[in-house]
Amino acid sequence: MSICRGFAVLDFETTGLSAARGDRAIEVGIVHVAPDGTLEDETETLIHVQRDLGLQALHHINAAELMEAPEFSGIARHLGSLLKHRVFVAHNAAFDSSFLRQEYARLGYDIPVDDSNTICTLKLARKILGVGGLAKCCALCGIDNADAHSALSDAHATAELLNIFMAEDPHWLGWSSMMSGAAAHDWPEILEKKQQWVPRISHLRSPPPTSESFSIHNQSPTHAPRSLSEYNLCELLAQQHPTTTIFPDDANNEAEYMNLLNASLINAQLSVHDKFALVELAHHLELSLNHCKNLHEEYFQSRAQAIWEEGVPKKSERQTLTSIGNVLSISQDIINQAIADSGTNQPITKVTIHPTHRPHVLPSYQQFTLVQGDYLALTGSMRRKRSEWEEMLRAIGLTPQAAVTKKTHVLVAADPDSESTKARKARSYHIPIVDEQWLEDAISNGIDISAQIHTYDYQNM
Repeated sequence: MSICRGFAVLDFETTGLSAARGDRAIEVGIVHVAPDGTLEDETETLIHVQRDLGLQALHHINAAELMEAPEFSGIARHLGSLLKHRVFVAHNAAFDSSFLRQEYARLGYDIPVDDSNTICTLKLARKILGVGGLAKCCALCGIDNADAHSALSDAHATAELLNIFMAEDPHWLGWSSMMSGAAAHDWPEILEKKQQWVPRISHLRSPPPTSESFSIHNQSPTHAPRSLSEYNLCELLAQQHPTTTIFPDDANNEAEYMNLLNASLINAQLSVHDKFALVELAHHLELSLNHCKNLHEEYFQSRAQAIWEEGVPKKSERQTLTSIGNVLSISQDIINQAIADSGTNQPITKVTIHPTHRPHVLPSYQQFTLVQGDYLALTGSMRRKRSEWEEMLRAIGLTPQAAVTKKTHVLVAADPDSESTKARKARSYHIPIVDEQWLEDAISNGIDISAQIHTYDYQNM
């Protein structure tokens, strides 16, 4: 017979409250506690899921971070080894154990964790302390949980709570009976390949990677202190083609890259998915890093020119230009020229980017304008209720959609890097994805009630 090794205190961060209705675990923290109540070791990882992440304001996990994380199948084997022959403990064990069982069930495994063999510190706290919430328990017991709603921090606080309860009543028969049961339960053999665990970026303390060690698709937690969102587009492009790489000019290739750049920057930002799409396209089109930098400058100058032709830029327009310039790694001198207040309504003088005579690529910047009748879809948990947004959109002549189709003009997402079904479909159709703030600004600026067609067809780029 196996020997119980103690307790495994686990906490999940999830996309919602019901595993049975399809919500998913997106982070797990686990703390080992010895049979005598001593805290032994702990570990954590984010979990990649292809869906909306729910209330991100609660768990503070963004979709970009999850792009670097393993899927549950990649942690299933190691997580099982951490739980095997240990008593499962959680604060609200019914909640965490339901997600644990559901995640393993998705892979075809029936694990020996249920209400009969788990310890719930929430229930114990109500009996012993007279309160249930983890925050109130920590306050009463002097436990520091500064990073609440982070899986490992909550698991650690729960483990400390367990230690206190065991010290208060070491002779409770429940401790020994639960450990005997854990020793008797065997876990199924997990066949899925083990992947590297990836904690939150904020929990890492290693120095930044060098350009030689950085890999877009395979960062280990010991060499990845920065989120992918912190690498700018040019840094990512440099991984594909160094500065010295030379490819022949091709106006069609340049036009295709500019099309995607134009669609990606309608909200003056690039999501991580946008950056990856641009990097992959540049690689496919054989555009060198310097080639892309030239196109970035041409785009920036064209967008600045368009703003100045409407008059002296407003403060918000200068901020937009500055944001775009920084996103595209435009030199500070060019950014300063674009946002300089000359005191006149004269447009700025465009900087010559390409001294050689070659065909002009495209009108580099095509303004994206919402017009009456446009179709918009929304995804994710936003500041406003979905019903409120839909009512507002209909009131101004826009058409909210329940799903993304090829008729959709723009997808508004709580997180532009969302991997919800709608977001993935929008990317496959090359439909721009923007955040809630962009939509609020667009509505504040007014929609074009006279235009019947768009100046640019993003769906056919």
